[in-house]
Amino acid sequence: MQVFQMRTAFSLALFAAAAVACSRGDTDANTGDSAAQSDTSAATAAAPSTPAPAPSATPSTPASLTADDIDRWQKGMTAELEAVHKASEQLKAAKTGNDTLTAMMGANEMGTRAAGAQAAGVDEERYQLIRSTLSSVVGQMAPLEQEMDVSSLPASAVADLKKSRADGLATATAELSPQLVDALKPRAAALRKQDLTLTGERLKAAGAAR
Repeated sequence: MQVFQMRTAFSLALFAAAAVACSRGDTDANTGDSAAQSDTSAATAAAPSTPAPAPSATPSTPASLTADDIDRWQKGMTAELEAVHKASEQLKAAKTGNDTLTAMMGANEMGTRAAGAQAAGVDEERYQLIRSTLSSVVGQMAPLEQEMDVSSLPASAVADLKKSRADGLATATAELSPQLVDALKPRAAALRKQDLTLTGERLKAAGAAR
């Protein structure tokens, strides 16, 4: 409510300022129109033409990621796993419901993000981008056999699954640089395993709280 009142007061102040400006503008309109038009024309003629800036990758887009971010993510996952283990120990030692809730929060993705970012040497926003983007990519890039036992499936079903993963990979890498994608390929299986291990430990921590 306080924020709403502050925003309302700010809006009213802007409205009052605009009303005063309009009133003054009407008073001087007849005497200043010609001069204003002349000044505007002169300014337009004198203003140099500047080319529009070329589009570039910003730190908040997947296109800004590089091959170095693979190592950052791997270091981050190692630190996050340690944070999850610490939270699990806190869960075992919890005496109250509040202790349990605090430990559970410490084991989830938001709770371990700071530890991951610190180990990666980047801020939390950047780490979140690295983590979410690369996790999605290696989830599609790692061998299908790493995810499931396909030995009992018909060849046509396996082909369909692989095609689906290839389509998903194309979507996940659409904004990434070819250099990053090439660097990920030989490491995808190991990174996927590490990512799944971290996810599994989070689930264990959540289960220990029940």
